[in-house]
Amino acid sequence: MKIRSLADINSVNSYLKRIGAEPRSMRKAAVREMSGKYWRDVAIISITPDGKVVAPPEYAPSELEKAAIEAECATVSWPKMKLLSRMIDLPEEFRNVPEKDVFQFKDLDGKIIMVQVRIERKGERSYIPLTYWDDDEWRRMEPEGNLPLWGLDQLKDQSTVFIHEGAKAARAMRWMVEGETPEARAACAAHPWGEEMKAAAHVGWIGGALSPGRTDWSALKKAGVKRAYIVSDNDAPGVAAVPSIAFHLRIPTMHVQFSTEWPGGFDLADEFPASMFKVIEGQRFYVGPSFRSCLYPATWATDQVPNPKGKPTTILRDNFKDMWAYVEESDLFVCSEMPEIIRSEPVLNKMLASFSHTNSTCSLIVKAYTGNSVRMCYRPDIKGRKVNDGSNSAINLHTPTSIKSRAGSIKPFIDFMTYMFPNESERYEVMRWCATLIARTDIHMEYGLLLVSEQQGVGKTTLGSSILAPLVGASNVSYPTEGIIVQSEFNGWLANKRLCIVNEIYSGHSWKAYNKLKSAITDRTVEVNEKFQRTYTVENWCHMFACSNSLRALKVEESDRRWFYPEVTEDKWPRERFDSFHNWLQSGGPSVIRHWAENFKDYVTAGQPAPMTERKKELIISSRSEGQQEAAELAEAMNCREDPVALGMKDIASWVNENNSRRNSFDTDLDLRKVMKECGVIWTDDRLKVNDRLQLVGMNRAAFDQLKEKFGLKLIRQEAILGRQTDESTDKLKLRKADFFNEVRSMVKSADEVLRRAM
Repeated sequence: MKIRSLADINSVNSYLKRIGAEPRSMRKAAVREMSGKYWRDVAIISITPDGKVVAPPEYAPSELEKAAIEAECATVSWPKMKLLSRMIDLPEEFRNVPEKDVFQFKDLDGKIIMVQVRIERKGERSYIPLTYWDDDEWRRMEPEGNLPLWGLDQLKDQSTVFIHEGAKAARAMRWMVEGETPEARAACAAHPWGEEMKAAAHVGWIGGALSPGRTDWSALKKAGVKRAYIVSDNDAPGVAAVPSIAFHLRIPTMHVQFSTEWPGGFDLADEFPASMFKVIEGQRFYVGPSFRSCLYPATWATDQVPNPKGKPTTILRDNFKDMWAYVEESDLFVCSEMPEIIRSEPVLNKMLASFSHTNSTCSLIVKAYTGNSVRMCYRPDIKGRKVNDGSNSAINLHTPTSIKSRAGSIKPFIDFMTYMFPNESERYEVMRWCATLIARTDIHMEYGLLLVSEQQGVGKTTLGSSILAPLVGASNVSYPTEGIIVQSEFNGWLANKRLCIVNEIYSGHSWKAYNKLKSAITDRTVEVNEKFQRTYTVENWCHMFACSNSLRALKVEESDRRWFYPEVTEDKWPRERFDSFHNWLQSGGPSVIRHWAENFKDYVTAGQPAPMTERKKELIISSRSEGQQEAAELAEAMNCREDPVALGMKDIASWVNENNSRRNSFDTDLDLRKVMKECGVIWTDDRLKVNDRLQLVGMNRAAFDQLKEKFGLKLIRQEAILGRQTDESTDKLKLRKADFFNEVRSMVKSADEVLRRAM
């Protein structure tokens, strides 16, 4: 008897109806129940060619049913499934279905195993499986065995795979990344995570989020896949399916997990929420979570080895052993794939519980010796994950950028920098700083970049977030606010980073940010203090990139060597210029910039101070207190005079207090002397009696030159009047010093007199 399905066998059909099962393939049926919007298999029933029924005990046929089924199956001619080399016409009822709703499932050799047709009626979707058989007929049934993955024909050329929930999302992503049409290439360029989706196969699992075990996962192993990213839909059943899929894979696996920022049921083929985009300088930018920030380790950890004498023995899988490293110094575990993930033993045990047969996976990690790691380090100058940092074996937390170097025209970048930085010499120094940051991971520059323009939208964010950040690598960049830097005791924003971008800084009213950032810029090590973790020390490789729309962004000392403050344009580029530049960036521009940086050659050297600029001089002056500004004004008045002039410190302090609008200067004598010295005033090293009070005396250059001419250099050293080093005898020296100080006293004027004569 020729049959089209199990329902054609009367005895089988009666049995299946009794237990509530429906045919699924030529020899298989399933009892299903609805859970939310998904179906879940309760029982699978198989019929062998000779009529034997394989079913769970509670769904087993009666003795009479068994006998009837075996007798009738003996008369059945079972058709065999046939693979197709090319697509042939579907049954007439499906021929008008749009091409976008027909999915071809192929094997590794490109032969069609199954076709799935998507039907939508009254808002309800259904997916109908169709297979082709040796009697040249299509049947509404699945193939024998487990379900195939959609997209297996891609795997010959790829070792990395993204596993999507459903064929629709997988097909959309494959179309995008293969880029065979201008529309596909444009879609990939516009997709927030388009770059990360490239260089990988995109397959889809079907059968429902509640039944991932129905899929034939062995095909990935046969194809030699080395790494998997599971992209479940953004709902509870999709997320819950991840451990089951990971259990079957036996390769390093990551889960791409969406948060509540994305809508329920979201997949990568859907439009990202509008709230994740921002218009900057006329260009729409993605500002939502990065691909890497949505990755979570999802490699299944263990196997169970049968034990004839008792419970099975739990062991680590070989592909898991290198996923986590134990660090002795800090008693923490580091994810080798994503070293920014650092966990304590209790936390990691809980984190791995869904991917392990035991709740104590950490103890197995410690026992599985893969080499000792004494401490953690952050060494961009050393390649590799397990390294020796010069003192001990260590886990290197640095992960380089994924952007590859590529030769090409650098003109769009040069044009942008020429527009951004109108001062040619300062522009060169900015480009030098950028080239060093990008290409020389072995150099820690000891000064940061401060970009200030009162005009918004001139390109500061573009340089920091759209150019430097991806070229340094997303995991090596932090974006702290000024408040976090100044107020928080935790410094995770600084640790294990090469670039810190502060998009809006304004501490012109205090020294807090400047003092906090001084050590962040120049200290060679940093003690990492993060919540719920033991502190540990790593080398400091962080570079500061700060932006502001205030010309008084920071208070800066006269002697500062930590900030390079170039002039930034106040004239915005036309929108079409920005659009063109951003299109260039999205079309591979960063690769060209990296190639330019690698060939720049004139890099900033370690220990080199920040170049001085006119903007920085203005910032230094504005950083002075009111009292210090009064002292600076007094110093300038002294320098304007050509005759020898000196002022006693007590007179200076009194004058500053009287002319301070608050009538109360909180500056010390040392603060005032320091400012006046920066303005060119030369001070005696010894106090002398002026106006009946012992005090230090400051003088202008004319006074200093007169003293030098009269007394020679014996009493003068390094532009300061010391009166201590001389070859003369003690008695003679005393007389010379007395004459010297008398001469100084004769030059002393009052502050009011100095200012009157200077006007």
